[in-house]
Amino acid sequence: MNEIFKIKENGFNEIKKQLIIKSIPFFLITVSFGFALSYINSKDKENVLSSLLFTIPFVGLSMAYGFSKVLKRQKKIFETYRLVFSEGNVFREQFNTPTVNIQFNDIQSIIKEKKGNYTIKGKTTVETILIPSQIENQEGLELLFDKIKPISNSVQRTFDEKYKIPILLITIFSMGAVYVATNKILVGVCGVLVTVILLRSFFQIKNNKNIDNKTKQGSYFIFLVLASIIAVTIMKITYNFNSI
Repeated sequence: MNEIFKIKENGFNEIKKQLIIKSIPFFLITVSFGFALSYINSKDKENVLSSLLFTIPFVGLSMAYGFSKVLKRQKKIFETYRLVFSEGNVFREQFNTPTVNIQFNDIQSIIKEKKGNYTIKGKTTVETILIPSQIENQEGLELLFDKIKPISNSVQRTFDEKYKIPILLITIFSMGAVYVATNKILVGVCGVLVTVILLRSFFQIKNNKNIDNKTKQGSYFIFLVLASIIAVTIMKITYNFNSI
């Protein structure tokens, strides 16, 4: 058996709009959080508000430029997707992304989602192959799956998928509390909480073979954020606010 499946022509255009829509809330939350911290910690509130007239357009243009570059990179990664069935193994190959290899005997389940995406799960979470609905010749692919393992329609979402929004809100609240709050217990608890969440996110990114190497390298930025969080937490816990 030696079968190769690729992304169909213009397949990226089908997910481009979804990527943009999903990125807008993250952009708005991130920018709003940054401006809110600047306003709260500033002694001259009027100057902060007036500077927003220049800062917001600059940040918006910068984010738009950065996002356009990300889209180009994701397009190249997406269009180089190859699913290979060969010698009792299934491989997922992609530009600048770790190759995933699962033996047929190690496949625990093959799941098809309502949107047409597939997931091949191996013995561990690292051994997971995500197959977009834009894959060519889906009928031939499903016939091939039937020879290996029956396709299941029951999608079992992971903890992060179920609680993605609560985790995001907890992270934002905890970071805000660390920088704004003066209660030492609150600052300490939030500091530990956001540190655990960020470290967990970092290791998840590093171990995920479905994330490209460029994104993995960028994940080290988390340590800059962590350094700031830890420094502010220690400073506030040891500082005597009553002496002010």
